[in-house]
Parts: sequence; C-alpha cells; structure tokens
Amino acid sequence: MKKYNQKALFDTLVSFYLITCDDEGELLSHIRSSMGGLVRKARKQIGEELSSKQKVEHLLRLVYQEWGFHCDPDQYFYVDNLYLAKVFERKQGMPVSLGAIVLYLAASLQLPIYPINFPTQLVLRVDLEEETLFIDPWDGKFISRSMLATLFEGYLGFGHQLREEDLSISSEAEIDHRVYQVAKHALIREGRNFSALQVIEHLLLWHPDDPYEIRDRGLVLANMQCIDAAIADLDYFVEKCPDDPTAVLLVAQLAELKQHNDVLH
Repeated sequence: MKKYNQKALFDTLVSFYLITCDDEGELLSHIRSSMGGLVRKARKQIGEELSSKQKVEHLLRLVYQEWGFHCDPDQYFYVDNLYLAKVFERKQGMPVSLGAIVLYLAASLQLPIYPINFPTQLVLRVDLEEETLFIDPWDGKFISRSMLATLFEGYLGFGHQLREEDLSISSEAEIDHRVYQVAKHALIREGRNFSALQVIEHLLLWHPDDPYEIRDRGLVLANMQCIDAAIADLDYFVEKCPDDPTAVLLVAQLAELKQHNDVLH
C-alpha cells in the first residue's frame, strides 16, 4: 500500500495561498517556519514512552488548549480561515485548516491520523491497532460513530444510513477538491472576485469542460462586468445542464445581461 501523505492538505492550503496571493508568496517562509516551530514543540513535549493513543491525546491538548487554536462560529466561513499565515497569526481557522495543522504534526510524529471527506465538514480518523477513533477538528475532541451517523442523516435526510465507506480515508484528490470548493465559495461570498476567478481557473485546469465551474466563472465574470465572457460561460452551462435548478434562474439573468450588453454596444 502506498504511504499516505498526511501533509497533503497543508500543501493544498499553501498552494491556495500562492495561487491567490498578491504578495508574490513573501509569506511562504513565515508559513513554513511557523509550522516547523510547532513540530519542534510537539516533538519536545510528547514523550516517546507514551502509547499511540496517549500521543494523539497529548497532541490534541497542545493544539487546541495549550497553543489555543480554535474555530469561531461567528466567523466560520471567512476566507482568512484558509490562509495559513492568518491562521498562525490569529490561532483561528476552520476545520479544514486546523485539520491540516494536526495532520502535518501527525506526519512528523508518525501518528496514524488521516482525513475523512465527511459531508458536513472535514473529520479526522485515528487508526490504532485496537480501535478506530474519530476527531472533530473544530475543537479537537473525539466524536463517536453514533454522533457521526446522526450528523450524516441530518445532512443528507431521514433514512440515510452511515456506511463504513463513508468513514474511509479520503484520497488526496478529494481533499484538494474540497479545499478549493470551500475557498471558491468563501471568496465569491466576500466579493473577492479576482481571487475567486484564479481558484476557478485552477480547478478548470483539471476539468476544463466542467459546466459547474464554467457556470461559477460566468457568475464571477458578470460581477467583474466582463459581460461578453460571462454570457458565453452561462450560455454553456444552460446548454449542458438544462434540467439543473439553477439553469432556470440563469436564463432570466442571461436575458438581462444580453439586453445590457446590447445597450452598451
């Protein structure tokens, strides 16, 4: 079995920063040194004589209690919670960014912690010889399988049963996609259109004909008053996905854009 790269999520967040930054990546060394400092602290404080489970428990206490990393429910969706330099500075993030830090530390300490692409948010799993545990990276607390089943059903609807495969370790590609989707929607919501466009263009490198990414690009371009390009993208989506619920709404928006464009020309 190929060794799992527990640092992949952290690397994705670094890539997100580099794709959208306007400082030519000058904070990259700060991000690396901040993470390296936490690794050194963790290695110094977590004794080798402890069992794997005790090491995991100690690591979570360090991150969420002693070092004070946390999530703020009032600022949960802000994109700053995905920029690692901001996360290190404020000790505040969201499950995907705090989970990235925990996973990076786990890799450095050789602890069996892995990501799950759970529907509600990122969840971490701990594969010990005697048991499998689950961690909520929101607060670093263990979460039971029964609670995960309740959250699963609550999100997907009554009758949806949690299966074993729903708790399997996610591929690096799945986690990468999740990060960029969360980032894209946060950027659009905050009106940071150029950065959102950069993220969408990155996603389209992998799936150049994805109608949903092309739709989102069209909406962002419309916000940026790039009307001709926006019309082309939104027309493409309506043609490819006529039965999608958003297509009905876009038809009306397209008519307005085309009318506005005719006036300008």
